[in-house]
Amino acid sequence: MECVVLTDFDGTMVTIDTAEYVLDKFAGKDWRIIDEQLERGEVTFEESLVREFAMLKVSEKEMLDALEAATRFRPNFEKMIGYCRIHRFPLVVVSGGLDFSIRHFLGQKGWLDSVEIFAPKAECTGNGVILSFPKRFNQTSTDFKQDLVRYHRKQGKKVVYIGNGLGDYPAASIADLPFAVKGSQLAQMFRASGVACKEITDFQQAVELITDWVLLEEKKA
Repeated sequence: MECVVLTDFDGTMVTIDTAEYVLDKFAGKDWRIIDEQLERGEVTFEESLVREFAMLKVSEKEMLDALEAATRFRPNFEKMIGYCRIHRFPLVVVSGGLDFSIRHFLGQKGWLDSVEIFAPKAECTGNGVILSFPKRFNQTSTDFKQDLVRYHRKQGKKVVYIGNGLGDYPAASIADLPFAVKGSQLAQMFRASGVACKEITDFQQAVELITDWVLLEEKKA
């Protein structure tokens, strides 16, 4: 069975939302007005990211320095890396966060060669952070995260998606096996919609559940 594992970064791979952290520190509270607009459906996920990150008028170094003491990986991510390597499942970080932050913290762990990163390119300028989003495979997709799920499913692959937030729902809701961090906004959205998903607190749980699911899928084939 061909399978790809997609995982969000902020609040999923790491226990804090690094984007929210630097926005709170360097952009004040005004960015939360845009986040509220996103929750009400008044702006798209990608529009919210563009407008919020434009408020960050500091350097990469200042943001990374601020994040150093606060950023911790959710337990057992290395087990997910090992599982995907053994089974030759691509492991992709799908994030609306700051790509240089993702690369920085993955690099500290020596994990950059073990994952692919699918995220907008962030450029720090005096007028704020400018984002360049991945090119869409299908222009009808809700956003770039959902677009990647649709792309892999069209290629005949089974898709596992692991996330925690509002921005993950369009992608996670069409994945073959969706996961949500326990107690997260994404978990609440799945419960409210009546769509089943697996709730986890660490990546060991995800590995065990994926292992069982893969065995069931292979028996069906």
